[in-house]
Amino acid sequence: MVTDEQIGQFHRDGVLTLRGVFDREQVRALQRAADEVTAEAVAGRGVGHGYREVDGRRQYYRTDGVLWDRHAAFRIATVNPLLLSAVGQCLGHPFMPINDSLVVKLPRSGVAIRWHQDPPYEGPEGLSDTFGIPNFDCDIYLDEATIENGCLFGLAGYHLAGHVEVERFAEEELYERPDAVPLPMQPGDVLLHAISAPHGSRANDSETLRRVFYVHFMARETLEKLHPEWIGNKPGFGKQDVDRVRSMIQERARAGLAEPGTEKTELTPDGLVFSGDPVTPPRHWESLAASMTSEQRQRAKTLA
Repeated sequence: MVTDEQIGQFHRDGVLTLRGVFDREQVRALQRAADEVTAEAVAGRGVGHGYREVDGRRQYYRTDGVLWDRHAAFRIATVNPLLLSAVGQCLGHPFMPINDSLVVKLPRSGVAIRWHQDPPYEGPEGLSDTFGIPNFDCDIYLDEATIENGCLFGLAGYHLAGHVEVERFAEEELYERPDAVPLPMQPGDVLLHAISAPHGSRANDSETLRRVFYVHFMARETLEKLHPEWIGNKPGFGKQDVDRVRSMIQERARAGLAEPGTEKTELTPDGLVFSGDPVTPPRHWESLAASMTSEQRQRAKTLA
């Protein structure tokens, strides 16, 4: 489980690295599943794939919203008990898996991800205040992420300010800031990063492959208030969604892997609930944001 110190670090920085959450066998299963998805996308087949134009060529870089339907490895990984406990401890509310993505940086792909915050905070029209319930992505690393192959960089400590004006700065200017933190990772590691935390990554100009399986867990109120357009289009908190997570747990058990209950996370009609300690108080980011002075908030928003 996550320690009280780690929970405090996450709420202070908006990012938290968890080492070795997935063992070698589970990572290999995810790698094989990702190999199939990547091969399909590179060949231009299937759905859910995203491409960028790089030097006049179309370059695959991600797949969204179809992974749970495609491969057991993705479903089994989503209900890893260590992962669910960490999410429950850092979120402090019942939660459910809402979205799945595979982000791929092929060797020499040239695809960089500009500094940004995730919706609804992204861009000049982004949400001006951070929502009171913690909201973050879980990034499950399938390959080593290094500075050379385009690891994620984050600006720690800005996630409570709502929209941050990263668009006012040149890309390299942000990378060169003393508070821009590189986040190198190993296969099986998990990164929790607040969707309101500014982050970006350089292109992969190395000969190595870098893949990350993203799962976005949310509280019900976060889904309803921040992403009402997802309701009915993505998994949510309905009975059929709870049943789907239950089937993932059963599938994990049939594979001979531990069930979530072994780490104090239980599936209830309201979603997944962490029942142990330590755990984040409800609506914790609301309290933390309220403790900021107007001067602190303005400095954070402008990266002053």
